[in-house]
Amino acid sequence: MTESQSWWSGSPPVDDSPSRPDVADFKPIEQDAIPNPTEEELQTRRIHILGLGSIGTLVAHSLKCLPNPPPITLMLHRPSMYEIFKKHARIIRLINKQSEVNDEQSGFDVDLLQRGEDGQNYWRFIPDPPGGSAPVHHPNPTEPLEILPSDESYIYNLIVTVKGPSTIGAMLSIKHRVDANTTICFLQNGLGQIDLLNSQVFTDPKTRPTYMLGIVSHGAYMSGEFAVIHAGFGSIALGIHRDPDRFPLPSKSSVSSLSEISEEQRKINYPTDKELFSNVSSRFLLRTLTRSPVLACAAFPYLDLFQLQLEKLSANAVMNPITALLNVPNGALAHNPALSMVQRMLLAEISLVLRGLPELEGIPNVHLRFSAQRLEHFVLGIIALTAENSSSMREDFRHFKMTEIDFINGYIVRRGEEQGIKCAVNFMLMHLVKGKTWIQRGAEGASLPYGVNRMESEVDSQGNVTLDDISIPAKGKLS
Repeated sequence: MTESQSWWSGSPPVDDSPSRPDVADFKPIEQDAIPNPTEEELQTRRIHILGLGSIGTLVAHSLKCLPNPPPITLMLHRPSMYEIFKKHARIIRLINKQSEVNDEQSGFDVDLLQRGEDGQNYWRFIPDPPGGSAPVHHPNPTEPLEILPSDESYIYNLIVTVKGPSTIGAMLSIKHRVDANTTICFLQNGLGQIDLLNSQVFTDPKTRPTYMLGIVSHGAYMSGEFAVIHAGFGSIALGIHRDPDRFPLPSKSSVSSLSEISEEQRKINYPTDKELFSNVSSRFLLRTLTRSPVLACAAFPYLDLFQLQLEKLSANAVMNPITALLNVPNGALAHNPALSMVQRMLLAEISLVLRGLPELEGIPNVHLRFSAQRLEHFVLGIIALTAENSSSMREDFRHFKMTEIDFINGYIVRRGEEQGIKCAVNFMLMHLVKGKTWIQRGAEGASLPYGVNRMESEVDSQGNVTLDDISIPAKGKLS
């Protein structure tokens, strides 16, 4: 059979064009462009961290290493997790894989999710050190504005590192503790979580928190409870999410010159990054994160950050499902003619969808940056750099956890449907991953909720399942 001479067959294309877009084209926002909040403006310096996997633990440890660190509250959703934390002397350990230096940090407060006498869940604040019968001086005293009528603490700055399927359940548990003054920083894989939050949790734009998004390139994995190995130093790109309810995209029929519209309309349709960072808590959280030399954070304009997110999504949409389904490390995707063809078919669909996104309309070089050929070069580079690594989706399978496929390939499928594009290859791959998850569920036991491990599942009165850092619908409630 003669092989079709389509662009995805044969050797990978070579692009030596000097004008080819690169990540280096994106310049971080100058710190002076984002005003530093004053002490009088701040309601509290406290930062809450929800999700203590590898990234959440890395961030908690890194922030505690800062000179004059902010009070940090670790949010634990099970009493057993708190017992383990106490057993480890309330210490978080960070191990540098190269130098083997083991650094310990303490002084963390805790929010523990518990069930009250009325059967309702509530967050109990446990300061460090825990109080006994005698008065104890707490190093991180709460501010008067932090205490809510429920005796829970107000959340001013929140860093969320739970997996995509856990986002809705996690945010529902703290919805009553945040308001429009709050900033929530999501350090997650994939895209589309924000759309679900706005439609199911924070439905009122007037009281909705500000969302900050981050792209993490650090290599880290857990070596035990509250101990993380920093395997590869990277960076975190940060930016404010443009809320479409507050700042809708201008219509295609709108005027092309900003001088022809009012200043009020300009702020709505064409907000500056300074205006997007208008929330005091956003500026404080940004300044705090960028102080950490380990995290190496930098803020980017929201459109630049969105393009960086799309590039990472493209790599994840190729590498994660294939390595998970075949149970192989990332490097197995290189120099395999059959898998190369699958990758190119995936990237053909991804490229078509990304180049048609309305958020990117009018941006120079979009068609070149997200061409299938350039995306292939980008993905092959990531595969080479991470050849010995195991993808997060493969690890999810190995540990019987829910995958983030709905927020990776599923995002491509949804955005394609909006444009009338049927992404058959991404759709098939997404359902192969879900099918394998269902098969693993059968291996675990038909009585368990979809994708939940037998030893660690927990169902509350509303039918929500809690597993490690996640809360998902119970059996019969999955959409």
